[in-house]
Amino acid sequence: MKNSRRKALSHVRRALDFASEIYSSDPETARKAVRLAMKISQKKRLRLPTELRRRFCRKCATPFTGPSTFSVRVRQRRSPHVVVRCRVCGHTRRYLVK
Repeated sequence: MKNSRRKALSHVRRALDFASEIYSSDPETARKAVRLAMKISQKKRLRLPTELRRRFCRKCATPFTGPSTFSVRVRQRRSPHVVVRCRVCGHTRRYLVK
């Protein structure tokens, strides 16, 4: 059981690395690789580590490669948090800063 999850995590890492490398030349293939990584993690009921979860947009599956794909803002209202916005679809995510 653990061995299959470990193998699935390595497949997810490889797919996300591939997606971030190829995005500049072929964005659609990169999105397919991210969708494949999401599907693998769902199939194996694998919770992705934070560093992998924040590497792509959950709505449109665009890998975050640079300033052309996402923007980051730090906000102080209510509680300090970071706002990450996808520049492809406009989806926003908020992460609390501890």
